[in-house]
Amino acid sequence: MSSEFKKLISRELGKNNYNRYASFIRSGKQDKRSDLKEIFRDIYNQLEYDDASEIVTRHNRLNDSLLDAFRINRTYLFSFLYYTAAVMFLIAADLELIPVLTAFAAITLVFLKRTCEYLENKYCYVDAQIVLIYKAVLERLIISKGVHRKTGGN
Repeated sequence: MSSEFKKLISRELGKNNYNRYASFIRSGKQDKRSDLKEIFRDIYNQLEYDDASEIVTRHNRLNDSLLDAFRINRTYLFSFLYYTAAVMFLIAADLELIPVLTAFAAITLVFLKRTCEYLENKYCYVDAQIVLIYKAVLERLIISKGVHRKTGGN
């Protein structure tokens, strides 16, 4: 399982580039600021010749990914409360043992998957740094290409 940010960067820039950027950030051997600038330059060089509509499409996919990660974090509490209520119901209900154990196992597996997804997205600091750099590159390209984006509003 991967964070939303890792999936996005791997899709947009390639798995090899993601792994290279992530190991670059994790190593922290050199000056952090120059490492991040190097990643910025590399991503910029990959995207600078894309047309404006492709840049805007990439930016929109980035925004969708950010919203997905936010949604996962925001709705986890409700998943926990639902899981707790379901377990309490199964314990309180006077049902046969086999169906109760089967239901308990099923909802526990679903909750564990949800918990892993939550933790993966909550603690993806390396991925978040790469996404912030990617966002900065896209915004720089949008400005330099003079693109006027239409954004969805409320």
